[in-house]
Amino acid sequence: MTDEHNFPPEPEERERVPAGQAIMVILVALVVGFFLNADRIDNTAHTQPFGWQRSWALHITGPIKAISDATRLNRPRKLIAERTGNKLPPPPSDARTVVTAPPTIPNATTTTTTPPSYRTPTPTDPVRVLVAGDSLMGWIGPALTQGLDGKPIKITEDWKISTGLARPDSFNWPARIREDMAAYNPEVIVVGFGGNDAQDMTTDDGRVSVGSPEWAAEYQRRVAQVLNAAKGPNRTVYWIGLPKTARGDIEQAAPGMARAARTEIAARPWAHYIDTLPALSPDGVYAAYLPDGSGGQVKVREDDGVHPNIAGARRIVAPLIIGLTAERKLG
Repeated sequence: MTDEHNFPPEPEERERVPAGQAIMVILVALVVGFFLNADRIDNTAHTQPFGWQRSWALHITGPIKAISDATRLNRPRKLIAERTGNKLPPPPSDARTVVTAPPTIPNATTTTTTPPSYRTPTPTDPVRVLVAGDSLMGWIGPALTQGLDGKPIKITEDWKISTGLARPDSFNWPARIREDMAAYNPEVIVVGFGGNDAQDMTTDDGRVSVGSPEWAAEYQRRVAQVLNAAKGPNRTVYWIGLPKTARGDIEQAAPGMARAARTEIAARPWAHYIDTLPALSPDGVYAAYLPDGSGGQVKVREDDGVHPNIAGARRIVAPLIIGLTAERKLG
């Protein structure tokens, strides 16, 4: 009969680590991890909205990144990122050296140039079109696809939410456009920015306040950077103007953004500006619904008061489709 009290012997008692020592080990592991990943952490701090939180974060991450660079503790993470294609975006380029176009003069005499002769596309060799920019471009690609259905055209989309020209430290669009030119070699580029650009900008000379003359000059330089990156033989650019929005901060900055784009595009015969106001704001005011041509109303905007929906995008690209059809011999 088994003795119910005949328990197996107790295991030897494990040696307990003092709480202070355990905490120290955890802290050391966290600090080492911080140094190993200092590049990514510092990049995250830089991309935060302007404010005291960002300033304090940079005060902390900057010295840590400098130490990590000096000791090469960040080298393993960089090697892994390069192998997996998870590299940090390139840093912003110094825009001070960018040559911008002078303000356009109404009714000025322009030099007439012979338009280039583009190739005739075929179903097996269609026109290569790239649609790029911020989230306002989200429905532009589908609208072009619908409007050019059956035409010899291939559309590639590369738009990113919460991006623009104001924060190249968060997403560097000139660098991204150069990458897209190498990857896709588009013949036509359709771009648009502005929904996230109503904010201060940091330059190599310091911070400039949105709406100031310094801000307008810097924004124009950044427009020029994008256009310079997009330039190529027999390539054309169509810049989608910022639609009128229901946001006061965006509307305050919108005239400066439009002026910058129009000025730079006027200096480049291969670039065109698509004004979205006639399509979505024919009366000069923001409208969520517009007449559908049959006595009814059609919704043309998303509920956020900023983005067009697919119906609005179809209206925006209507003149673009006309221009592309003639320019690229789409018949």
